[in-house]
Amino acid sequence: MFEKKVLNIYSIIIGIFFLISGIGKVIDTTGFSILIYQYGFKYFTILSPLIVLIEILIGLVLILLINPKRCAAISFVMLVIFTSAFAYAHFENGINDCGCLGSVEHTSLPPAFSFIRNFILLSISLIVWVKYPKITKYEVAKWKKYLLAFLMSVAIFTTGFTFKIPADFKIKKELNNKYQNKNIRNTILAEYVNLPQDKTYLIFCFSYTCPHCLNSIENLRQYKRSNTVDSLITFATGKEKDKIAFFQTFNPDFYVKDLSHETMQKIVDFFPTTFYIKHDTVKVVVQGELPSYVIFNKQYESINNN
Repeated sequence: MFEKKVLNIYSIIIGIFFLISGIGKVIDTTGFSILIYQYGFKYFTILSPLIVLIEILIGLVLILLINPKRCAAISFVMLVIFTSAFAYAHFENGINDCGCLGSVEHTSLPPAFSFIRNFILLSISLIVWVKYPKITKYEVAKWKKYLLAFLMSVAIFTTGFTFKIPADFKIKKELNNKYQNKNIRNTILAEYVNLPQDKTYLIFCFSYTCPHCLNSIENLRQYKRSNTVDSLITFATGKEKDKIAFFQTFNPDFYVKDLSHETMQKIVDFFPTTFYIKHDTVKVVVQGELPSYVIFNKQYESINNN
């Protein structure tokens, strides 16, 4: 059943997943860092470039069939860690975006899909690890070495270019200082919002092409439907073609106000960012994927009761 040719195919399948996953994250390493923060592992955000590069490396060596048995063992361990981290983030912090494929994953599929997919990959990795023939002496063809060195050099350069600074070290503190517990009339938000003082509402800032933003849309709807807030205000930025694709995919039941990229940069540093406003005061600034209203109400119960 598990002939070497079949195991090679399994190895390539696992490698393709890791490679696509790594490429998706290397495009926006800072975004991946922010997701790690949202998972609840803020001290690991600085490791996001290393994680991305390891994913790409494992993907390449599995596709090139460079010692598949050993690499399948490494991929199995990594998948166990990734799946466990996502399970913790989902059940403890209400995060529905596994971030598995980074910027290339524009989907609102349920978390169960991510768990099933990871379970299948775990099973395939285990099979290759256990069943692949042992090789006492392994030699790698020169062309494989050169190709691997070239592609990893490109990945390292790109990662360094797209990784700026972990959210917890700078962005979170700056945004909190700018908005937290301040009257909305004393912030730049007042230029775009005009609601009665007794209203409770969310201001959701997003980009049409941001996967973490798109994964937050359904949660955003539920805040209004559950009466957690009285109103939803959404600011968006992006090109017209991306806007059209967004409305065709999600057909949102809330009004979206388009702002230029320059204007949006004056308001927030990254997407998505959500402001919870109560009695004209910015009570909470949520950076990254918006949690469900159930998780939000549990985390900020004292604020909701005031």
